[in-house]
Amino acid sequence: MPDSAFKCISLRDMACTERELLRWLGVMETLFEPAGREAAVWSFKLNGGHARIAWSPLPDRVIALVRLKRLEVRLECEQSVPDDEARRFVFEFDRHTQRGGG
Repeated sequence: MPDSAFKCISLRDMACTERELLRWLGVMETLFEPAGREAAVWSFKLNGGHARIAWSPLPDRVIALVRLKRLEVRLECEQSVPDDEARRFVFEFDRHTQRGGG
């Protein structure tokens, strides 16, 4: 999926199911105009270009009897997107996907 027009702005190993990720992407669509959906890639319009979130399954994380689903999630922006807009995109993704702890 690498494309020279896009740069990776964040690569994540996320303990979640695809269903959870799709719910979070639905929230992202309320914040950023959707630009398209493919099997495992959703695109969004940003000031200065486009961003996309792509994912692929990773092996489950196993801790004793617990099995956690995992996805590799890649956030990318077109080279033309200003750095502050790319940071805002990552911030909003983080704001809606990070879970509390402790």
